[in-house]
Amino acid sequence: MTAPAPAPRVEAGPGLTADPGRTAHLVDMLHPLAERTGATVSVNAGWDLAWETAQWAAAARAHRPHLSVRLLGAEAFVGPLWVPGTPAGCAGCAEARLRIAADHPLVEEFEVPCRLPGDESPFLPELLEAAVRSLLDTLPAPGELRAVGGPRSGRHRVRRSLACPVCGGPPAVPVDVACPPPRWQPASRPAEPRNPARSLRGRTLLDRSSLRERVVDPRFGPVLGVIRDTNAPFAMSSAVHPDAKAWGYGRAPHFDRSEPLAVLEVYERLAGFPHHGAVLTDTPYEALRDRALDPDSLGQYTPQQLAHPMSRVLPGDATTPRDWVWGHRLRDGEPLLVPAEVGFYQYEYTERLARHRARRAPADRRRRHFQPESSSGCALGASLEEATLHSLFELAERDAFLLAFHRARPLPAVDPRPLDDPVSRMLLDSIEARGYDAHLLVITQDIGIPAIWALAVHREGGFPATWSAAGSGIDPADAVRGALWELAQLVREPVDWERADAERLLADPYQVDVLKDHYVLYSLPQTLPRITSVLGGPAVGLDEAFPGAAERFRAEAGGDVLGALRWTERLFAAAGLDTVVVVDQTTREHADLGLAVAKAVVPGIVPMCFGHAQQRLTGLPRLERALAEEGRSGATAPYDPHPFP
Repeated sequence: MTAPAPAPRVEAGPGLTADPGRTAHLVDMLHPLAERTGATVSVNAGWDLAWETAQWAAAARAHRPHLSVRLLGAEAFVGPLWVPGTPAGCAGCAEARLRIAADHPLVEEFEVPCRLPGDESPFLPELLEAAVRSLLDTLPAPGELRAVGGPRSGRHRVRRSLACPVCGGPPAVPVDVACPPPRWQPASRPAEPRNPARSLRGRTLLDRSSLRERVVDPRFGPVLGVIRDTNAPFAMSSAVHPDAKAWGYGRAPHFDRSEPLAVLEVYERLAGFPHHGAVLTDTPYEALRDRALDPDSLGQYTPQQLAHPMSRVLPGDATTPRDWVWGHRLRDGEPLLVPAEVGFYQYEYTERLARHRARRAPADRRRRHFQPESSSGCALGASLEEATLHSLFELAERDAFLLAFHRARPLPAVDPRPLDDPVSRMLLDSIEARGYDAHLLVITQDIGIPAIWALAVHREGGFPATWSAAGSGIDPADAVRGALWELAQLVREPVDWERADAERLLADPYQVDVLKDHYVLYSLPQTLPRITSVLGGPAVGLDEAFPGAAERFRAEAGGDVLGALRWTERLFAAAGLDTVVVVDQTTREHADLGLAVAKAVVPGIVPMCFGHAQQRLTGLPRLERALAEEGRSGATAPYDPHPFP
């Protein structure tokens, strides 16, 4: 006979021991809430990490919900209601999100209270009683928190936080090379009928109201807000997530479409650091040859680059200690170690890899980079297979752009006049209205994925002289539209630099140091010959440029995202890029939303790097062959800085 579950209880914390009468009143007031929710309830004055952890752990062991109540001077928090098996946050998640949102100086020191109990508002007891009555009328949902008496009082939803000191779990154990993770076995993912690159399940990710309800909250986040840009020539939204190093942006004809895109992009950027990933530290490649990817296959630097004062990298070879993370070879699913700074583009070399501490790497260790990465090759999807597919599209686009720019030969140009996509037509009109001629250049080369370089050239040779963007994908029309979204935004943005800033870069290319410098340089009319060398190729129709591309992709995919991924893998292999390593960047915050994030690492592809001293352009046979075909085999890396934004 099964023993009955223990009755719900209310337990008072150590912060309330000084006032027994008040404590008894609070316990009596909260007891009906415990009975109605079936949750254990704890109540305390102030924040006490050890107390909250013990209360949550007891509920977790009993596999029952838990409701934390905290009295914080003039304010009280009832909740969140933590429920096992759901993405509901606990009291630690709420505390972490509050500190992170405020960028509090004690953001990482959860043992130290942020808010000490002070003079209590004379109205707080009545407000708290009213809040409890309201919660009894409408029971809190999993993760729901009721803020009482302070700013933004009312109901909030708190999701699990990867920085939570209570339910976040222990830090990841160090990598044991002798015990690799299991093989990855990619699974079938039924695709949308017309778009085999997106799964049927992924449709729900673009539902604006559902996504906003789940993740946007101005106080607890995770996304603190979604902002509309009223200066853009289309519906552009920006999403702010304090744990991501950059905002997320969405562009679409309507805000109900651009807002979820912005939120999804900021979640992609959140994944740039191994928040909970296992890392193998300070180990040379020569000790891992049978388990690791050769760093030299990812592109190298010249001695002149490494010696230059603008270099942010250190020389390294097979004997140099590095940090590593696990990936999986797409071909057979076998685990393979890759350099951590390549697998995670926001990676910093630091011993403080546990939880949220990893956000703040010591500044004096910045130069311990050997191959700093951009976010190129990072992508988000409704599954790891879908995310990997889109990461490969992005790598193919950037590789094609760089090959085309460095070859500097005329490219076929798509005639924009017959385009029947109304969005692309609107974007083209917007670009031309600003005094620019738009060129849609076909840059697909040995990787058979449709890719477009959208180039805007000032009609009168004015300043800024040029802008560049690129797009790729299964459908050539989508590639054109994707490139034009970004180009139209760039053309319309106010210029916040002077000619002198660009002239300094022209005088010394090593002064091109960060992403913005690349397009600032090509705002000068003097740089036009470097760009216009790709103009003058044959005019082609979109169907002529990419005959049957979309139909072939759909046929090879067979209605499955995995089929599209395998076909893309074969296109890479046909170009001599037969090794693809997939690093799973997914955190529990992504998984709770049904998301996955992947970083594809492909030896031999031309990497998109920023900063002239950081261009990894040697040791890449495909690039060397491309330059030799143009009679430039004697050219010296790192060549001209690229104009990619």
